[in-house]
Amino acid sequence: MSKVMKPGEWKSPLTAAMLAEAGNIIGWTQTIEGDLWWDETRPSEGGRTVIVSRTQGDILPAPWSAQSQVHEYGGISWLGFVRDGNPILAFINKSDQRIYLTEPKGEPTPITPLAPEFEMHRYIEMILVGDEIWCIRERHRDSKVTRDLIAISEKGIRSLESSSHFYSHPRISPDGKHLAWISWEHPLMPWDGTELRVGEVDQGQLTNVRVLTGSQEISSLSPEWATNDVIYFICDKSGWWNLWKIDLSGIQTQIIKEESEWGYPLWKLGFRSIVILKNGKILCEHGPVDSRKMTVVDPESNIFSDIAAELNHFKPTFSAHENKGYTVGSGISSPEQLVEIDLEILKVSAIIVKIEPPIDPRYFPNPREIKITGENGRAVFAILHSAQNPDFTESEKVPLLVVAHGGPTDHEGASVKLIYTYFTSRGISVIDVNYGGSSGYGREYRNVLRGQWGIIDREDVISVVDALIHEGWADREKVLIRGGSAGGFTVLNVLVNSDHFAAGASYFGVGDCTAFAAETHDFESRYLDSLVGPYPEQKILYQQRSPITHSDRLSSPLIIFQGLDDKVVRPTQSEAFRDVCVKSGIKYEYMTFEGEGHGFQRATSIIACAEAELKFFGEVLGFRPSY
Repeated sequence: MSKVMKPGEWKSPLTAAMLAEAGNIIGWTQTIEGDLWWDETRPSEGGRTVIVSRTQGDILPAPWSAQSQVHEYGGISWLGFVRDGNPILAFINKSDQRIYLTEPKGEPTPITPLAPEFEMHRYIEMILVGDEIWCIRERHRDSKVTRDLIAISEKGIRSLESSSHFYSHPRISPDGKHLAWISWEHPLMPWDGTELRVGEVDQGQLTNVRVLTGSQEISSLSPEWATNDVIYFICDKSGWWNLWKIDLSGIQTQIIKEESEWGYPLWKLGFRSIVILKNGKILCEHGPVDSRKMTVVDPESNIFSDIAAELNHFKPTFSAHENKGYTVGSGISSPEQLVEIDLEILKVSAIIVKIEPPIDPRYFPNPREIKITGENGRAVFAILHSAQNPDFTESEKVPLLVVAHGGPTDHEGASVKLIYTYFTSRGISVIDVNYGGSSGYGREYRNVLRGQWGIIDREDVISVVDALIHEGWADREKVLIRGGSAGGFTVLNVLVNSDHFAAGASYFGVGDCTAFAAETHDFESRYLDSLVGPYPEQKILYQQRSPITHSDRLSSPLIIFQGLDDKVVRPTQSEAFRDVCVKSGIKYEYMTFEGEGHGFQRATSIIACAEAELKFFGEVLGFRPSY
């Protein structure tokens, strides 16, 4: 029989140490000679990214770590292939960003040189073209960043194409005669507008480079060659990222017409939404944010068939070989797992790697999407993770922890998240707000945030809170908020512009839009052109939207977390709000982490943050948490 107890003080079996232990992140998969390789980022190993073989186990020994820092967020940082009958691993090493080659479990050898003094060279998205590796190179020199497509061989490096500022998805045609890729320019982000380009390959060089399709208002992503002259790709020309095809003459056809996203915002290079199968069909994913499905498309009939699985969220990092598909997914009661799909019977046939739940699933919440009507009658979506612990019943209304996701062009799904379970199993409900501007709901919903960052996200968060209070789900006096990066901006923004929240937690949040535009990394350096307005033309608007400008109105306690190696949101942003708290005498805590960047990967950091945040909220709301 459950015990009646004050929410927040429920004893949970899930400790912060368990969060770190179960915190491995499975990334990309590839098949090499019938073997399956994938990468895992492991907090227990200091955030090292390891390459793992299904047959051999770990094949990249410590201290090597396959992590590219292109765009600061990185992406797919390794490539498996066969040379002279032997499997070979190429990877970008985190510490020096050089490309290395090694046999599984061997001693890596660099194939790219050290960058010249006062320069930094980075690489990503490698493909094999004959005896060469082609990839994207990012060069930092005298505070200027340039990128190009390059070819790497024993003779050295040569540049193939350098007319664009951003590149992704280099893909060689089956006959080796054409290369396709995606490009875009400042101030666009890849979910705003991109171009699908193609060039002819002539004696190892690119010639006759041209734009096949794309514009500043159409996002085309994830091209894959179907034949020597037809490319499948994802495009949002219809208002949704759907499946299209185009031939080398530029004739394009929409294969799938569905009000559902078949693509993802390109935050990490290597995200893919299409895999061409041996039989000519296409492995994709689609569906609403709370019920994603892997699916197989027949491009001849335009009919797709969903794959049976208990998972409802999948990463755009999947692959296939012969009649098997491989994807990383999670579900309502299943943390992240790498599964094998039988593409003939369209069912999951094996679980290859499973992040074992460290606690009984009975303690997991049952996340579900809710929809409310926000400002001006707009629909606002959120994912509710209700407080859940079979051993306890609340003695009063449970606190509500609101989460503002990062990006802000991103979204959260309805699968289990252990960090949320850390709170819900202690009697604190969590709600993820997919505010206007979030991906997953079509281009029109994404575009709502254009010019309105700091307004729409704030309005939508408050609208969701008001709706839950009105419906009796939440106690007006016990509402908390947390968020990281752009989500941290929303945290700071609502705290200085409303009285809805008892306390907030900002993880490396943006507090000063002007400073962000001036100091952040190249990939996002013009992001605010669309979210706020062009700078310096809209300098006054930048000041008005910045939470630091209105920080004299801050009255809620605030806990701040910051990685000292963060190149996206500099530590000065968090320090400014720390100083505000000190000056105003507001209850606060400021925690910094050496060696951590934009997102914490080390077990010690994960444990320290979870325990400190829970303790801080308990001090504000008057409960004593059980650790």
